[in-house]
Amino acid sequence: MDFNQGELDFNHDPTQQGYQKWQQELDTRKKEIESRDGIILGKPVILTLTGETKPLQGILTITSKTLPKIRSQILLQLNNRQFTLAQIESISRL
Repeated sequence: MDFNQGELDFNHDPTQQGYQKWQQELDTRKKEIESRDGIILGKPVILTLTGETKPLQGILTITSKTLPKIRSQILLQLNNRQFTLAQIESISRL
């Protein structure tokens, strides 16, 4: 048996334009989600979930691998707590 898997070429673009473009696309998508849905991603926030009295503090992130068709079902995470966009009653940046 031949286990030669060939050669992987890890040469990269010295200008790193591909990486920069990817970062810009992520930043653009993040800003679109923030402005459209009224949430603050990647920054310290305080938020209250519907039906709860104790506010949560931390850095809000998206845990969904893909964005659902119904945006209220976007899965978010703050510390170890996961919840949907629809569950947020109030949010503000610290």
